[in-house]
Amino acid sequence: MNDNFLKEIKSQPQALEDTLKYIVGEGRPQFLKIRDFIKKGGITKLIFTGMGSNYISSYLPYYILNQYGIAVEMREAGEFLFNTFPRVKQTCFKDTGIIIISPSGESEEIRELLRDINAISIDDKPLTIGITNNPDSYLAYMTELQIFMNFDEEISVTSQSYVCTLLMLYIMAKTIIGEFFTSEEETQAVEDVLRSIKELLQNQKQINKIWKDFVPAFGEKINFLEFLSRGSSLTTAHQAALYFKEIVKSYSEANSISTFRHGAIECLNKNTNIVILSSDKDNFDLNVQFIENLVKKWAFGRLLHITNQEFDDRVKKLHDSSKIFTYKHGIKDSHLAPIMEIIVLQLLFLKIAEKKGIEPGV
Repeated sequence: MNDNFLKEIKSQPQALEDTLKYIVGEGRPQFLKIRDFIKKGGITKLIFTGMGSNYISSYLPYYILNQYGIAVEMREAGEFLFNTFPRVKQTCFKDTGIIIISPSGESEEIRELLRDINAISIDDKPLTIGITNNPDSYLAYMTELQIFMNFDEEISVTSQSYVCTLLMLYIMAKTIIGEFFTSEEETQAVEDVLRSIKELLQNQKQINKIWKDFVPAFGEKINFLEFLSRGSSLTTAHQAALYFKEIVKSYSEANSISTFRHGAIECLNKNTNIVILSSDKDNFDLNVQFIENLVKKWAFGRLLHITNQEFDDRVKKLHDSSKIFTYKHGIKDSHLAPIMEIIVLQLLFLKIAEKKGIEPGV
């Protein structure tokens, strides 16, 4: 076993606690300043941009803020720079905030993007917010507002920096809409979630149970894995697909279930292995309809359903299929659930990689 990668996975509760402590302490003025800049500065649109996991993490504020009527876009930084940055009519950035996520703050795409943004005339220039782990970086110097991540350097694939970025973006979005820093209950709710994650990762028996319950029947000899979800859990689906490539060294794909139904279902067969994520009641009901079609009409291999929802008799019967495996977690907030979802999958992928003779996290 690669103890270094397992140690990094188990280090995430402390990293999350440190991040929350920073946010409600030293970082609080910056979060409130961003809220006030957006509210009082007439910002009507936000664009989140980054590369890899940093781009993927933007799904979380995308869903929170759009649901509250704030127009949000996500743009992968490379595509933003080379293909969607306006060369004419740059007035489109007026009343816009661009939030750039980069732990190093030094990647070439980010540097070039900032040069283009800062070349816009002062009357049309957007508000720029940098989220970085490097206070001496180009990103930190060339943005108007900054939030510093304060993470330890990782020696393996991105793990704690990803979940901590999710937490920061969750609190940033909730602060923008006026639901964080307004009562102690908000902080307490986040602390309860972090406590549940800590209880899982400090309990080797629970970790062993995940490995025992899911790896032998579901996880061995998987060469391709499809990740499906809706809403905020799409954050997990896309990051999990990236992790599966990085950790297990096998192909994977992430889709919304809505998109998957339009074409991709034609590729379903008895060897199709799927992970479905359902941490929201409305999306759960829709996902169950999809699972019912898989069982009764279509073909699939094995399915892992990660959810926080209770099953009625109909749903229980549906999940009695020998090809369906269920993991239930206790995080009720659908916007915080992706932190738990991805940690469960990290543990699963670590063991799958080992079974394939791969040193995970390298």
